[in-house]
Amino acid sequence: MYRNNRLSLAVSIAMGASFAGMANAAIEEVIVTATKTSASTQDIAVAVSAITSEKLDQMGVANFEDYLIQLPGVTAGGSGPGQNTIYIRGVASTTPNLTTAGVAGLAPNVALYLDEQPLSQPGRNLDVYAADMNRIEVLSGPQGTLFGASSQAGTVRLITNKPDPTDTYGRVKVGISKTAKGEASNSIEAMFNMPVNDKLTVRGVVYRDDQGGYIDNVHGTVTALESARFREAGTMRSNGVAVSDLRAGFQTQTYIDSIQGLSYQENRVPLDPTDPASYALVDFQEADNSALVEDDFNDAMYEGFRIGALVDLNEDWSLLLGYGHQDLETDGVFQADPNLGTDSPSVQRFSPDTLEDSFDNINWKLEGRIGALDIVYAGAYTKRETDQVVDYTDYLFVGQYLPYYICDTTVTYPEYNYYNPGYASNIPAGTCYAPDTYVESYSETTVSTHELRFTTDQDKSIRATGGAFYSDLELQERVNFRYPGMTQANFWNLYDGADSPLNLPFDDGFLSQTGAFERDTIFRNDIKRTDEQVGVFGEVTFDLNDEFSFTAGARWYDVRVDMEGGANSSFGNFFQGQDVNAFGTNITDLYDGDGKLTFIGDSKLATRITFEDGVTFDEVKAALTAADGFSVGRGSVANAPNAISDVEITGILNALKAPDEAKTSGTIVKATLNWTPNENVLFYGTYSEGFRPGLLNRPGGASNAAGYTVPFELMTDEVTNYEFGWKTDLLNGQLRFNGSAFFVEIENLQTTIFDPSIANLFFSDNAANAEVTGVETDFILALDSLQGLTISGGMSILDTEITKVLTPTDDVVKGDSLAFAPEFQANLQARYEWALSSGFVAHVMPHVAHSDKSYSDIIRMNRDEIQGWTMVGITAGITGETWGAELFVDNLTDQRAELSRNFVNDRERVSYARPRTMGMRLTYNF
Repeated sequence: MYRNNRLSLAVSIAMGASFAGMANAAIEEVIVTATKTSASTQDIAVAVSAITSEKLDQMGVANFEDYLIQLPGVTAGGSGPGQNTIYIRGVASTTPNLTTAGVAGLAPNVALYLDEQPLSQPGRNLDVYAADMNRIEVLSGPQGTLFGASSQAGTVRLITNKPDPTDTYGRVKVGISKTAKGEASNSIEAMFNMPVNDKLTVRGVVYRDDQGGYIDNVHGTVTALESARFREAGTMRSNGVAVSDLRAGFQTQTYIDSIQGLSYQENRVPLDPTDPASYALVDFQEADNSALVEDDFNDAMYEGFRIGALVDLNEDWSLLLGYGHQDLETDGVFQADPNLGTDSPSVQRFSPDTLEDSFDNINWKLEGRIGALDIVYAGAYTKRETDQVVDYTDYLFVGQYLPYYICDTTVTYPEYNYYNPGYASNIPAGTCYAPDTYVESYSETTVSTHELRFTTDQDKSIRATGGAFYSDLELQERVNFRYPGMTQANFWNLYDGADSPLNLPFDDGFLSQTGAFERDTIFRNDIKRTDEQVGVFGEVTFDLNDEFSFTAGARWYDVRVDMEGGANSSFGNFFQGQDVNAFGTNITDLYDGDGKLTFIGDSKLATRITFEDGVTFDEVKAALTAADGFSVGRGSVANAPNAISDVEITGILNALKAPDEAKTSGTIVKATLNWTPNENVLFYGTYSEGFRPGLLNRPGGASNAAGYTVPFELMTDEVTNYEFGWKTDLLNGQLRFNGSAFFVEIENLQTTIFDPSIANLFFSDNAANAEVTGVETDFILALDSLQGLTISGGMSILDTEITKVLTPTDDVVKGDSLAFAPEFQANLQARYEWALSSGFVAHVMPHVAHSDKSYSDIIRMNRDEIQGWTMVGITAGITGETWGAELFVDNLTDQRAELSRNFVNDRERVSYARPRTMGMRLTYNF
């Protein structure tokens, strides 16, 4: 039977730590697999932090947010359970958002692993519930030589407890709690381990965690008058960034002045929200959320199970099999509006918000020995489905075209009022209906991974680890943008919205659903993305003498990202009286690599001309002029719909050379020099590289009036890391003090941008070069003179800076800090245990965590300050051989701790930590 006995012993120690009493003889050795082999954290030259199973229990860690708060140097952006992205050491640029999740999402730059399986996904990581975990490992800095493309800034590994053939036992954990001005929560987790015979051991865990809400949906109203379409240049956003002339609303004086010479539209009379006389003839109907008002509406429920089987095939080989399923369901949202002035975190939502997020995971690991080599083959298959409904009313505040769909055209295009008898030309008049828009998002993701690796004898003076890796991800995403007000609007007196033409998908390429859309579905993104990665890796360590060793590592990689489908629009349908499939993006046509493109940037069907590579600018312009000379003429004055400009014609020529996929290949390296002056001290210096692959942009080729063009393909961004670290056990093993100092250079930093003046879809660009300088430390102190007291903590100091702006925009500024990069983070815990006469061990543990302020984005327009916070908590309880009970208070001072912010829709939205929560946890061991 093949098994690493040292690791098995460590697992047993960790499992028994709850019953270990007060002895401080030595600080526990933590065994990790951060180097693909089992080793003590103190013996490896890697900046790795490990939250052990004992610490997970002590801190009540269960989900993503819980363990995030315990890790200085680790932050996250996102919008709630199942919708977060991890960042390490401040290597971050952007705020994740629903519509950037999935197909448009950047590849993560921090890998998330469940045991041997990489689970990182674009836009939104799996939110794996921390049931029956042995530890959580956080590897800071580039780990790409061993862990691949998504390990550019680090790796987070969730390590589960494995079947244990030494005994039959189980455990039940129950928790109840109440959140201040919020709802009650409850949880239960049951684990059972059993050797079936001398060849087979099984272990399973089931769990359910029902988390009560704490954010209120309060009453509010909103009208289309607040749309960006009517917002004048110079208007100051709440994040301190003024609206530029380029982004002035289409019905403002600034915009009208910019289009003089553009037929008809130059005569518009501006609509000014600050001047009621300018909209005296417009009825702005309210969206009113009275029917949705609810206290504590953001509930979440995790439910699932995991089962594993260990099969001892013979003395040298074993097979580990696992299957897990999890359902995550949420109602409401987990971001609040900080400007409502309410006692509890609150927001105003105008459509119901729901999320159903489930995944199934099958995994296997064959482990054994061939001669002197230890061999591991690990594979996994994961299928994830998300079904989400999101209130989209906030898009109103940036969406210039939204009123076109929910207002009578006599309001939004008054220059054409001659179609409507009785309306004065150029003066807005009519009705704008309620802007209670929403989004339906469905995605299905499958990921298969395979890794084959070998390890030589780790006791030899020359030792190596090497192998090959393959992964294949397919993500299908269908997003419907529903505008109910559209069915009431009158379009040029031709018909009301209820009788408007149905919108149809593009008829070529990928379709997850055929047939006409629901009538109020204004846009649909129906896209399939595939990411394929191949890698060959290795590390070799040479002992130079008794004190010095040198490690060299490298990884060759090849990553390919493809995309097909359509981002479909209904713009132009209402005037033409039929579906013209204009102004969207036919992604299949754009990225098929055939050197051909059918033009869809105009409402007239006569312009549906297919151009081929080699055609000249003049030939394209002549063909489009013959088909629609009116629009080409308008294009000489402005860059607008149904105005075919020279910029747009150049875009056609560029699109003929668009790639068929985003692909990158290359080699990254790592080198480390270790110095071990004695058995209790390790110093190391490391040079390491990391990378993140690019992707294709859905609106590739789109341009604005300033001449910026969305790139078709996003380039790889790369990091170079220089690091000095130390691992020390001092004071005869009573103090452990580890840390590292590092300098990181980032080239071609990727970011996601939402700028409706360029495109109505999120797109990505290589925005900047940047630098990160920092120090991280952690310690454990357990003095023999203070029996029963253990003090532990950690801190992170960061200095991040954009050193060069690459994207041609004023929205990225040299000298700005990176996103989600607090200058200082720290936590501290002090646990005191003492024996009771009954044989139980009592404990009390106060703890505190702190984070400085940071920012949500590097794009100034979308950037907002995340305020700093300090949270305090305390636990107290008793533990015996079979059962334990613990009382706890988290966020004792009821701090509104800001974990993340979002300003993508020009509105402040804050993800807060859960308010003060008091409860009890019970455990029973058998």
